[in-house]
Formats: sequence, C-alpha cells, structure tokens
Amino acid sequence: SLCMPKRQLDNIVETLYALDKIAPGTANYDTLLYGIECKYYSARPECENFVLHGTREIYAIGDGAGITRSLSQAAANGLYVADQILAAR
Repeated sequence: SLCMPKRQLDNIVETLYALDKIAPGTANYDTLLYGIECKYYSARPECENFVLHGTREIYAIGDGAGITRSLSQAAANGLYVADQILAAR
C-alpha cells in the first residue's frame, strides 16, 4: 500500500474477513475500499494563539491542530482564526 502502513492495512483486511462471516460476500475480489481516512486527534502541536511555536505565520487549526473532530467544526474554527488574524493586522 502506498497510502497507509502495512499494519493498518492488515487490520482492515482482517476486519473484512470477520465481517464476511456476518455478511457473506463482503470479503470477495469485487470489494472496493475507497476514501480511507486516518485521523490523529491526539496530535496537538505546540501553539500560542493558533500560531505554531518557532514560526511567525504558520497556523494550526481544525483537525490538524487536534481541536476539532468534524468538517463543520474545522470550517468554523478556520473562520474564527481568520477573523482573529484579520483583527490583529
């Protein structure tokens, strides 16, 4: 796999085979997986007022900052931080 570690891919395959016992046909050659998403909510970069430590204008917001858990929350956080940036200028 080029998009994720082998251990995670092995876990997905194992889950497919387990699901196949409950829903026969799930683990077959026609099964297509797409849109696999890995979230790292515990990743919390060191920031002050959303600015990454050691930088001047690199902001950590939304899911990348570990403070939101959905697209709508991340979007709202982006709007909030944009307002803060504009107000500071």
